[in-house]
Formats: sequence, C-alpha cells, structure tokens
Amino acid sequence: MRLLTLLALLVLVSGLRAAEAPVPLDAATGMKMAGDWEIVRNHCIICHSPQTFLQQRGTESTWTDILAWMQARGGLWKLEPAIEKTIIGYLAANYGPGDKFRRAPILLSLMPANPYATEARLEVEAKKKQGLIPAAPATGK
Repeated sequence: MRLLTLLALLVLVSGLRAAEAPVPLDAATGMKMAGDWEIVRNHCIICHSPQTFLQQRGTESTWTDILAWMQARGGLWKLEPAIEKTIIGYLAANYGPGDKFRRAPILLSLMPANPYATEARLEVEAKKKQGLIPAAPATGK
C-alpha cells in the first residue's frame, strides 16, 4: 500500500514539474513562444521594440488600457475584436503581474531631501495657516 501511495505521489510531482516547464523564447524577439505569440509579434513590433512590452507586467485590464491608449494617442489603428482579444490574452497570460508586480516602496530614510521644502516655501505655508496670506479664490469649475 505504501509503495502504491509513493508511486502515485511521484507521478503527481512529476506532472507538476512538467506543467512548470519554461516556455521557449523566440531568439529574434525574446518573446515567449506560447499560444498566438506570432500574432502579437506581427502586430506589436511594427511600431516598437518587443522590449517595450516584455519589460512590463499587467492584468487583462492593464493591457486593455495600454492598447486603448495606443489607439487614442499612439497612432495604433483599430484592431479587429478577435485580434485585440488575442493580443491582450497573450500579454496577460505571459506578461501578467506575477509575484512582483510592483517594487516595494523606498524607505523614507533612503530618499533624497525634498527640493521643494525650502525655508521660503515652509515660511509661506506657515503664513497661510496663520491667515496672513489669503488662500487662492475658488475658480468655480
């Protein structure tokens, strides 16, 4: 019975390792060669280096927003919905947030001094609090 349990455990572990096998990278672009990667390559590297998106991470929502921004401001043409969905799906699956989506905040002790916190600025802020300098009028917008 123990031998059977051990054998089943070994099969399970080897199956998990096979699922974690690294995805091969395209030698020319560095892109993960998974799913519809060629569609992404053909549409994205027309305008910029693949390093532009290979170094970023995002959820489907993030990649959708980036694509919408490129269409509104970057000169990207309107894509067919199926192509857009394929590109976003590939990017989210292969360049998603992962474990380290954002770096940890920098400790305040490691930050440089605030160049805007000069004595003159601090004096003005103190005078505003005392009411010696009137606050800017509301614009009504």
